[in-house]
Amino acid sequence: MERRLLPRRGTIWSWTTQGFLPKEPYAGDETPETFKPFGMGLIQLGDEIRVEARLTESDPTKLRIGGDVELVIIPLRTEASGRQVVTFAFTPI
Repeated sequence: MERRLLPRRGTIWSWTTQGFLPKEPYAGDETPETFKPFGMGLIQLGDEIRVEARLTESDPTKLRIGGDVELVIIPLRTEASGRQVVTFAFTPI
């Protein structure tokens, strides 16, 4: 194994919308009442790899296969201690 720096930008290879609250071990703090659908994409990073990731956009009119995206950090949940937990996602550019 070796560390490898991956590109921050990529293209949408495929995508869908997560329309229901994910099952365990999902680590977000949404409830069935507060859940909002979000996009999920298979992102091609250069010639290196495809990664499955959350998208910052869920509107199907704003997502397209082959569309350019960029890595961003977004909030995932807030722990009881007040510490904010973040995760990565890709946003259309």
